Amino acid sequence: MTGTRHATSFALSADAPCTLRSYCLGVTSTSPGTRTTVAADKAGRWHRLRQAALTLFEQRGFDAVSIDDIAAAAGVSRRTFFNHFDTKAGALFDPALGEAAQVADLLAREVGADPWVALTRALKAYLTAEHRTVSARRRILAGQPELNRYLLLANMHFEESILGWLGDRGITGLRARAMSSMALVCVRESFMAWDSEGGPARLFEILDQMFALAAAGTATIGAASAASAARTDPAADRTTAKAGQTRSRILLTAERLFAEHGVFAVSNRQISEAAGQGNNAAVGYHFGTKADLLHAIVGHHTTQMERMRDHLLRARRDSTDLRDWVACVVLPFTEHLSSLGTPSWYARLAAQIMTEPQLRELAAAGLHDAPNFYAVVGGLHRCLPALSPELRRRRDDMARTLLVHTCARRESTLPADADAARAAWSATAAELIDAIEGLYLAPATGV
Repeated sequence: MTGTRHATSFALSADAPCTLRSYCLGVTSTSPGTRTTVAADKAGRWHRLRQAALTLFEQRGFDAVSIDDIAAAAGVSRRTFFNHFDTKAGALFDPALGEAAQVADLLAREVGADPWVALTRALKAYLTAEHRTVSARRRILAGQPELNRYLLLANMHFEESILGWLGDRGITGLRARAMSSMALVCVRESFMAWDSEGGPARLFEILDQMFALAAAGTATIGAASAASAARTDPAADRTTAKAGQTRSRILLTAERLFAEHGVFAVSNRQISEAAGQGNNAAVGYHFGTKADLLHAIVGHHTTQMERMRDHLLRARRDSTDLRDWVACVVLPFTEHLSSLGTPSWYARLAAQIMTEPQLRELAAAGLHDAPNFYAVVGGLHRCLPALSPELRRRRDDMARTLLVHTCARRESTLPADADAARAAWSATAAELIDAIEGLYLAPATGV
């Protein structure tokens, strides 16, 4: 990788800002002048939407602003909004067009300095250039703390540029990942500790302290373990176990009903009744809103798949073979679905989540707690240096669609026999790895 290599956002996640329409615009405009005009128009709309969203969020608060409000303020249609962002949160957190190239360029200018000093200096230069957006995000998050989970994605798209730059300076493997991760954590935590009313000087003061702590290796916190073993009440243990069983039964019932009838067609009352709960408010008692329930379902499956990704990453982390990384994308999903037995419903629910913008936002939140997912996508992208970041994003989206919808179709036709069902999932995984590898390696026509 070179110092000018561009980073890319991880578009296999549910927040991927790519659409079929924008892809078609790119391949049907054959004239260089036409392509330039189309790209400029697209960039202009993107920035109008970003600025409209920032302004409205600051004026009214995140919850009080709709996607229609943002589109109207930017002078575009609701459909155009979804050509650029998949979710309302994406309008606030998706990486700006050219942002990765900006960071790569700042890094490339750092010649001869100590790598850690150079890296921190480049990140501070980026924050200086983007102070308007950074300040607006901080003010919005101050009143909407539940959006903090999106900060991980907002920073992670810089990692490929940083790793490439470090590699050019002879820092590779775990050392490079440690240095990159420490720097990005320092940025994120400084941002969270900062009051935007203090201005950029206060942000950089906090940031310098964080960078100094990281450089000095003072991240270890000597916390004594709580060695006292508190006596437990057997009755309380039984109550806790029963509550856990009820939650599990509600989760499984909701997953089935959502997959069979659609998330929006099923009420919490129906889920409670189908789960055999005498109290029709059981879903609300154990989970809260339907959105909270759906988030719990996604989180449960994400946790299981993260464990499988961890196992695969341990064996393939240093691989330069694209097929290895495609397998790391496919196998956690197919093997997890196979482990659910038959019948199962999660693949069909996942296909529904991918289709509905409101549901995609919930799924995206789950991925912010899935660092192995981002490590897999980063490894896959490193095997595709010939593809531009934009083309990689489009192919990520195609691969995700192929993976989820193929598995949803397979799930709906699984044989009842357990051994036959496992064999079916194994065959599906092999076919998907073949197809997705070919998708990424296909020539780029007209781009």
